Amino acid sequence: MRVIAIASGKGGTGKSTLALNLGISLSQVGKKVLIIDADFAMANLGVMLGIERAPISLHNVLMDEVTINDAFYDGPSGIKYVPAGLSIERIKRMNYDRLRDAIKLVKDFDFVLVDCAPGLEKDAVAGILSASEMIIIMVPEPSSLADGLKVKSFAEINNIKIDGIVTNFVTRDKSEIKKQDLETLMNAKVVAELPYDIEVRRAAGEQKPVILKSPDSAFSHALLDLTAFLSGVQIAKTQVKVKKGLLQNLIYTLTHLFGK
Repeated sequence: MRVIAIASGKGGTGKSTLALNLGISLSQVGKKVLIIDADFAMANLGVMLGIERAPISLHNVLMDEVTINDAFYDGPSGIKYVPAGLSIERIKRMNYDRLRDAIKLVKDFDFVLVDCAPGLEKDAVAGILSASEMIIIMVPEPSSLADGLKVKSFAEINNIKIDGIVTNFVTRDKSEIKKQDLETLMNAKVVAELPYDIEVRRAAGEQKPVILKSPDSAFSHALLDLTAFLSGVQIAKTQVKVKKGLLQNLIYTLTHLFGK
């Protein structure tokens, strides 16, 4: 069983979106997957799945009220997930150190994905130390790089294997840090480049995973590269369907009216 922390140096990098959609994608290629929402203060996994409140959550586990197996819920495409609670008051009474021991009780999964809190505060550290491997997600810009380096350094000090870097919201703008430069600076491989894709926002608005709502989107196709890398399963891709905007339609029409 591989326990992988999905970590980031700062918030807003799309960490929870990656954890959820990667978990579903791994399940679709036949892997048994558990996703744990360990972002205790800003729990999003249940919200992303359209679940407003769960009677038993990771908060209960870390307060030693139940075992982690009692907090499993069925998710899409056969995944299991453990939500974090939404009570701020309960956070003050949780023992973060229990997370690693709780995960040791998990059995019969191929992958356990731990959606960590961003940064290196106590909650984030608990999530990172509960895993044996890590994927660092970042956006290709300097401040995200600086924070990512800190997270990577902490993981290495604690003998956590770095599977690779995932960049998100990639636009190919010249202001972005190039893949080769990022790999050199981080001394780690970029295992997936996830493009900025409006389909991700649309899926989030409908509280549906984009890998299910828009499997032919650019984001979903890029995610398959990461799925194949982790699972060892080769995945055939269908052609990406790109929706034309108003300007694109106008250019297309004029081109065909007046020639190239």
